[in-house]
Amino acid sequence: MREKVKAAAKKEKIKAFSFKDIDLSIVFISIFLSILCLIFVYSALAFESSETKTFLNIIKVNFSDRTLLKSIFFTIVGLVIMFFVAGFNVKSLKESSPLLYSILTNPFIYYIVSCSFFVFIQIMKSIGGESGGEDAKSAIVGKGFLIKANGAYRWINIPGLNISFQPSEIAKLLLIIAFALAIYNAGMSLEKKRGILLFLAVAVVPTYMIFEFSSDLSSAIVVFLIIYAMIIVASPNIKNTITIAAILLLAAFIALIVIVSINHGKEEQDIHPYQAKRIMAWLYPEDYPASADQTNQAMYAIGSGGYFGEGIGNSMQKIKKLPEAQNDMIFALICEELGLVGGVSVILLYLVLLARMYMIAMNTDDLLDRMIVVGVLAHIALQVIINVCVVTRLFPNTGLPLPLISAGGSSIVFMYIEIGLVLNIGKFIERR
Repeated sequence: MREKVKAAAKKEKIKAFSFKDIDLSIVFISIFLSILCLIFVYSALAFESSETKTFLNIIKVNFSDRTLLKSIFFTIVGLVIMFFVAGFNVKSLKESSPLLYSILTNPFIYYIVSCSFFVFIQIMKSIGGESGGEDAKSAIVGKGFLIKANGAYRWINIPGLNISFQPSEIAKLLLIIAFALAIYNAGMSLEKKRGILLFLAVAVVPTYMIFEFSSDLSSAIVVFLIIYAMIIVASPNIKNTITIAAILLLAAFIALIVIVSINHGKEEQDIHPYQAKRIMAWLYPEDYPASADQTNQAMYAIGSGGYFGEGIGNSMQKIKKLPEAQNDMIFALICEELGLVGGVSVILLYLVLLARMYMIAMNTDDLLDRMIVVGVLAHIALQVIINVCVVTRLFPNTGLPLPLISAGGSSIVFMYIEIGLVLNIGKFIERR
């Protein structure tokens, strides 16, 4: 009788699809954050001009409706993929399709694919063929395969389909999986400083590519910190990780001093690259008003919201005053329309989401599963912290989206895929 029960349990474990024991609290919080996204994206763009653009290369709608439709579309796509990833059991492929399983569990493949996006960007940049002009907000370059905005190449474009995506968002997901698999296969090599430094050296390659090839310093920093967070959790020697963290912080502080000393006193238009301009505007906003304007307007929005806000749709700063209110500055809009109470409530929702993920990480006995959850948890936590700190002028402007709330198809879809991985892992834990 016992043997039959064990056989039945084993059969249940290798079932290809199952939604049993899925963490519904994570699902509900994620969906609620996406509802906030739709509400405030529409609120941010309701007063925009009625410029018509094509949605999915099918129908023509005005700009605000197009952005809202895109957010709805990508939220639905993200949710569908999230439930697929949450329900699918990759380990079931070990017996049914060993070749596919070996591919999906090979960290080298994820690493190479993530780096290849930025190699492609660098190749397309050298081809040239820019359209849009120097004064345009964005330009199409590299024979139509890249979108250049504010000096950065953060988007790969698919010519003819009017579809673009951010490779950095894909890279974050792929590198979380790659390093989770690599750490799992490394055994006890992270016990020594040499092993930690080796992993960090491998992490520097995609970090450098993201920064140098796409001019996306903020995503490069987030990627490096995600990997470092995974290494900290995996390493049994806390002393080594703290020592290396202290060295990295010292290096970052020295770099900041060098940037400030080189650029202090220069005219705003003479400071290059734009990342240095943002740092100077953060430290000396009165000397660099143009670069500091977005953060200043965000602070005005937060201040005018008071405790309970102006009401949904009643923001004044969004009317041609707060740039990118639907993207990286959406938290300022939330604070203006819902007040301090609304802003704190959003932060509390993220804290609950992270707490549920932390519980899954602590209760799983599989190192690979734990590393994936830690990577996703670090990704969400870092972007929430950085986004909120940018809006409140605690950090320089970075352009990072607020997870699941800021508009942006790539960010929404791949964040949902990451959440799907966490839900998948959470199904198999024994809650203690």
